[in-house]
Amino acid sequence: MTVQCPCGRYIENASEFKLLFLKKEQNEIDILCPNENCYIRELGYIKFEVKDGKPKFKEASFYPPFVTWNVTQLGKEEAQKQLKQMLKDLVTKYVDWDKLVLAEQTQQK
Repeated sequence: MTVQCPCGRYIENASEFKLLFLKKEQNEIDILCPNENCYIRELGYIKFEVKDGKPKFKEASFYPPFVTWNVTQLGKEEAQKQLKQMLKDLVTKYVDWDKLVLAEQTQQK
């Protein structure tokens, strides 16, 4: 499974994306290109809400320029399949939900 950022960086596994929890007040995690010199840099987001002190996944999406680029490279069906799997992997395997709970609790104090 390989997708590509328009900057040219190939991404073979969801673990290669950089996750940035900068928008704490919006409960949003930015999905960044692993290429530090990428001119787009932010490729998507993961949104969640906090219920009873625990983060609950809401939605995840890649932004249109990244999706469109991969559709032109891989074809619509293959790109959608791979991007969907990468989002699923990010949410289920690579977001440290326990750490988010701690960040939320720290922010509220």
